[in-house]
Amino acid sequence: MSPAGRSTAVASHDRKDLDRFWTLKETLLPLEQWICTALEEDRARDDGTRVLFDPPVVRGRAVVTSRQPGVVCGTAAMAAVFGQLDADCQVIDRLSDGHPVVEGSVLLVVDGPLVSLLAGERTALNIGSHLSGIATRTEALVSRSHGVQILDTRKTLPGIRIFQKQAVRSGGGVSHRGDLAQFPMVKENHREWLQRLNPQLAEDPAAEVAFIVTRLRQAEETRPIAIEVEDEISFRACLEQRVDIILVDNTSPELLSRWIEAAREAGLSLETSAIEASGGIDEESVSGHAAAGVSRISCGAITHSAAALDLTLRIDPVPRSTG
Repeated sequence: MSPAGRSTAVASHDRKDLDRFWTLKETLLPLEQWICTALEEDRARDDGTRVLFDPPVVRGRAVVTSRQPGVVCGTAAMAAVFGQLDADCQVIDRLSDGHPVVEGSVLLVVDGPLVSLLAGERTALNIGSHLSGIATRTEALVSRSHGVQILDTRKTLPGIRIFQKQAVRSGGGVSHRGDLAQFPMVKENHREWLQRLNPQLAEDPAAEVAFIVTRLRQAEETRPIAIEVEDEISFRACLEQRVDIILVDNTSPELLSRWIEAAREAGLSLETSAIEASGGIDEESVSGHAAAGVSRISCGAITHSAAALDLTLRIDPVPRSTG
């Protein structure tokens, strides 16, 4: 939640669009594989407590609630856990991605065979807690960024990147490139090896940037070009070369602001390049970077260091029909 107690989570009319992610063809197979792997790891179908419940047709109602404020993501995946265990499980209610919650909010209600609800409990909570934690951490940065976009990175867990990026969107963030093929991003290690292989570039950052841009465009590169910089000469060279995305890494907001102002005074165009701040940015520093004049901020911590949202699941008797 934002410092003032207001949530900047996704507006209700946008949450329906967000939730469509879970129905996309490109989502369904990875989701099935993720859940299948998790259930096999937990040996959910071999739960040793099943023998305690005879007959196994006894039904229950699983109710997932939050123990803390946050932003929801992944209730569709949680429901799919129970559905994969037993087709007889039925979703009664669930919150869509991007929905803000407070302590005690109900996120998901599923009716089904008691043994299946018990077997899927931990897997469902693990998924929902993880994704909602990312959404919540993202919202915390978005609420402090003064309208500047917050982007994720490729610092994600193997196999579940698309779901972690969905969680970022649920918190009001924006997806950066999803893979290496989406567009070329020339980072520190690339630049270091270009200098080793082309020693004449080692002492001339401007020539190095020109070399990178020329080589990529000669290869008929039509996708955006991104270059990581940590010094002002490289920053200016990227502006001069009209590099699409200038990733300014590990630079203080004060220094970055001076670079931007100096470039403006020198008559360099700041409109043709997206200036992106990155490197250790968190809730304490994000507002400073936003005020420095950047157009976007990328943050690896929203996926690799987000704390899980504390969720709990209880199983109640299924209410008797009044009809």
